[in-house]
Amino acid sequence: MKKFDYSAGIDLLKGAQTIAVCGHVNPDGDCLGSALALTLALRSCCYDVTPLLATRECPGLYDFLEGYSWFTPACDYHEDPDVFIMVDVPSLPRTGDGAHVFDRAKKTLVIDHHQGDGSFADVAYVDPTAAAAGMLVWDFIEQLGVAHTPEIATCCYTALVTDTGRFQFQNTDAPALEAAAKMACAGANPSEISRYVYQRRSLAAIQLNALVMRRMETLFDGKVVMSWVCEADFNNLGATKDDGDSLIDQIRQLDGIEVAVMLREQGPIVRGSIRSKTDRDVSAIAAKIGGGGHKAAAGFTVKGGLDEARRVITKLLGESFEAQPKARPTTDAEVTETTAFSMIDGVVQ
Repeated sequence: MKKFDYSAGIDLLKGAQTIAVCGHVNPDGDCLGSALALTLALRSCCYDVTPLLATRECPGLYDFLEGYSWFTPACDYHEDPDVFIMVDVPSLPRTGDGAHVFDRAKKTLVIDHHQGDGSFADVAYVDPTAAAAGMLVWDFIEQLGVAHTPEIATCCYTALVTDTGRFQFQNTDAPALEAAAKMACAGANPSEISRYVYQRRSLAAIQLNALVMRRMETLFDGKVVMSWVCEADFNNLGATKDDGDSLIDQIRQLDGIEVAVMLREQGPIVRGSIRSKTDRDVSAIAAKIGGGGHKAAAGFTVKGGLDEARRVITKLLGESFEAQPKARPTTDAEVTETTAFSMIDGVVQ
């Protein structure tokens, strides 16, 4: 992980009064935790800071974080902020409605750990080797001269623990563990955070997991496992969108597979999540249909229904295995994100 000199970003804040902080669409723990940690720190410096949502969606799973109730849909935010800060966002379209606020802002700043350079902003700090954006925010706050309070530590630890899959994915390295230790020393309670994030599943969520497990099918001589859920499943079980967020993690546990694919019907489109357990680059597969993400965790959107989505992704997987027939088997630790990277654009027609 890089050690940035954040002085240019901190200088960007000088003279500012209003600041907007925005993450990506379909926000996860890293996105929300990073945004709130930064909001708490900047508010302690007497800035007028508003954390924004890229859409109106905000997972209730993270309602224990300090400042959660401050989140405002970007479409309801009508100010022209002095500074617009993007956290955990690799590109402007991924901010959803926040892109309009970006255009109105006087100055812009990016803090992110995805592939990219952030060149669309005035100042950018991008480090793909960082396990979570929350680690970069943690360092930014330190250089800002703000104390790491228990509330800030809880937000950053939540960002880190979720993006490393409870410290079991391939992005779990020494810097990540060192950062986690510092956050715990500052007041984050690992067991309490884990209880909130991982031990509050609804009955509907458990029932969805059961459906997904029953529907599993293996392809390409057992190298791929695929499953699916449709809108009727959510309606019949009274499940919410949040209840389906970790479904791919269930099928990914199957021994011997290289790739896991989860398809979820949402109206006229299907959102797909794809995970790799080897060195196979699933982001390259997703990119062919307008999706993206990380090498071991990516997502895509297909217009046309579950049958069409299955046809499209099966064809692309076949091409991948033909081009790269042998993949290095590793452990279940090799993945970089726990939630689906769903795209707004790049729909297959």
